[in-house]
Amino acid sequence: MESRSKKARSHRAAPSSSVPDDVLRSNILPRLSFKSLARFKSVSRSWHALISGDPLFAADQSLHPTPASSGFVYHDSSGLGFLSAPDTPIGVPDPSYPSLSFTLHSHRLKLVASTNGLVCCGAGVPDFNRGAFPGFNLLYVFNPATEEAHLIPATQLDRLFVGLAFDPSDSPRRYTLVCLRRRHAVVEGYLKTQFRFHVFSSDTQRWVVSSQRVVVDDLRSCEPTAVFAGGILYWDCLHYLIWFDPSNNRAGWTPLPERQPSARQHRIGVWEGRVLTCTQTWNDEVEVFVMANGSSGNWVRRHWASFKTMVRRNPEVFARFCHPMRLRSESFCKRVLSRWFLRPLALDGGDKLYIGVRSRVWKSKRKERVLCCDLRTGEITSISDGVRLMSSQERVFCYHNSMVRMPRPSG
Repeated sequence: MESRSKKARSHRAAPSSSVPDDVLRSNILPRLSFKSLARFKSVSRSWHALISGDPLFAADQSLHPTPASSGFVYHDSSGLGFLSAPDTPIGVPDPSYPSLSFTLHSHRLKLVASTNGLVCCGAGVPDFNRGAFPGFNLLYVFNPATEEAHLIPATQLDRLFVGLAFDPSDSPRRYTLVCLRRRHAVVEGYLKTQFRFHVFSSDTQRWVVSSQRVVVDDLRSCEPTAVFAGGILYWDCLHYLIWFDPSNNRAGWTPLPERQPSARQHRIGVWEGRVLTCTQTWNDEVEVFVMANGSSGNWVRRHWASFKTMVRRNPEVFARFCHPMRLRSESFCKRVLSRWFLRPLALDGGDKLYIGVRSRVWKSKRKERVLCCDLRTGEITSISDGVRLMSSQERVFCYHNSMVRMPRPSG
């Protein structure tokens, strides 16, 4: 009996002992899901120290997110929400955690940015002395996975055109917020739009005004959304991008991909954390472009897909949008697209496109179903049957769990 038990123990120990320790720590562990890593802390003291307190390990894990720890974050009528594919739940914050409870459940919120595991939100706090409830006068930067949060005064920011810059491979203990300020000004006798940049560093805990200015001819206004890719922040201004490099204090503008005449909308995103993407839709088609060479404006098409093809290839998914008996009809695809509006929400990893499906019949409390399409294979998975995005700020960002600890405020 003893020999059998010894053989059994040696057989169970063999797989772990056959993997070199450096390969296990550097190549395997950082690519596991966040929840798996949280459980593996109890394996040994060395693993606990590695997973809990090693900043290099945390940075590596943040830069190589596994699909099991990835999804997207959005703002609905009750606060912030997180979604991911079935059976791969991302670790969401504990609602009872004191420093996050207001941020997650307040309707006085605005989702501003999500970068490499950190999320930024604007919040409104009433001024009882003036009897006023301002739009947004505070910023929260927090890591939902580690349940850490920083509160940043933003009283001088009239509008939250804010981008969050955070690169765990370069500065795992520092993040930067950049607020885009714009105004119309007469330059060389012509009315133009001028952009300036207010910069907040977690190192100094202060806002400073950058010397950089960007002037464009376009006078049209929009509410630009910012993403961080390859060390540069980009704001989507509908017909062009304003960019700012916080590390080198450089700024400029670059065009978006050439739009089709019937293009309805577009969204910018990030591919593999480093490359800027632009997803365009028109009629029933979707194109995904990636920008080559930083802010050069050189766009390359990576994916093309048709909503009609998606419906035809995945009838079992779209059966819920139409009576099952009509699946046999050749007009099934046409019927679905005539009754339901499909639109891209977010692009994850450059290949997975989250799609919102909303009824074309207007309803006061309508919900949006969410699908995930693998653009390489065409396979579609149903993610959620009921997401109610805020009509005034339909901002959706990709999000993945990160083990990077929030930098400690100085002083």
